Amino acid sequence: MSAGAAPLGLAVVICTFHREALLRQCLLTLLAQERPAHLAVEILVVDNSDNGSAHAVVEALQCNSPHPLRRIEAHPANISVARNAGVAASDADWIAFLDDDQDPAPDWLNAIGKAIATSPADVVFGRVEARFETPERATPAVQRLFSRHLDAPAGAELFAMGPRKTREIALATNNSAFRRAAMLIGPGPFDPAFGAGGGEDYDLICRMQQHGSRLAWVPDALVRENVPASRCDPSYMRRRAYAGGQAYAAAIAKASANPARTRWLIRLKALVQAGLMLPLFMLRAMQGRAALLDHGYAFAGVMGKIAFGSIHPIYAEIDAAERRGS
Repeated sequence: MSAGAAPLGLAVVICTFHREALLRQCLLTLLAQERPAHLAVEILVVDNSDNGSAHAVVEALQCNSPHPLRRIEAHPANISVARNAGVAASDADWIAFLDDDQDPAPDWLNAIGKAIATSPADVVFGRVEARFETPERATPAVQRLFSRHLDAPAGAELFAMGPRKTREIALATNNSAFRRAAMLIGPGPFDPAFGAGGGEDYDLICRMQQHGSRLAWVPDALVRENVPASRCDPSYMRRRAYAGGQAYAAAIAKASANPARTRWLIRLKALVQAGLMLPLFMLRAMQGRAALLDHGYAFAGVMGKIAFGSIHPIYAEIDAAERRGS
C-alpha cells in the first residue's frame, strides 16, 4: 500500500451458537495478534442463540480489544441468517470468516492481510488443522472433513465446481476472506434454505465462480479447529454426509443455467454411483472398520445427492446432542 493510502478494511465475522468457552478462546487468540499496518480491522461476533449467550464473553473482552469488537444478534437460529447479519453490519472491503471453534495461528491476521492486499482473487482460503478430542476415532474421512490441506503454492487458483474442481479440499467459509463487492450477488448473499443443514457457503462460492470470481489458496493462513468426540460418531458422520450430498446437489443445480435439469442429472449420476458402491461394502469390511465406516459415509453422501426434499437439519441435531452432553 502506498504512503498516505487509506487502510484496507477487514471485518472478521465469527458466528456463534451456545459455545461460549470456544468463542472466548477464538477471540483471545485473535485479539493477541499484531495488526498489519495496511489493515483497518473490526471483529463482529454474530450471536445466533435464543438467549444472547455470547453477550458476557464479548463484553468482557471489549475494553482491552485492539480492534473494534461488536456483538450482533441474528434471529432465527439459521447459519445463513447469522452470516448475512455479519455481512450487513460492516461496509469493510473484505469479510473474513472464522468459526467459533477455531483458533487462528499467531500470524493468521498477517497472512490474511497480505493475501487480500496482493491477490487478484475475490475469495481466499486458508489451511485448517483438526484438533480431535478423540483422535483414535478419527478415520481418514473424518480427518478430511475437519481439515483443509493442499499441496499447492500460495496464490494457486481453486475451483468450486466444473471440470477443474479442486477435489482435494472442501471450499467453505471456515478460515476464508471474501471481497465484499464480489459476494453481494442476489439476495442474502447466503441462502436461508441451506441454513439448517449447511452448504450455504458452498452455494455462494459456486454462484460467485459462475459470475467470474476467482478463488485462491493461502497456506500461511492457518487455523486449528477443535473437534469434539461427538463429531467422530458414525451416526453423526452419516447424517452429515447425507446433508452434505443434498447441499452439494442443490448448490451445483442453482449455479447452472437449467437448475431442474441439472438436479435430475445429478440424481441419475448418483444412482449409478450408488449401484457401483453397494458391492464394495463387503470388500471394505475385510479392509477393516475404518475403511468400512468411510465407505458408509461416502455412500450416505451419494444418497443425499439422490434425495428429494429440504436439506437434513444437521445443525439443529448437533446443537441438541452437544447440549445434552454438556
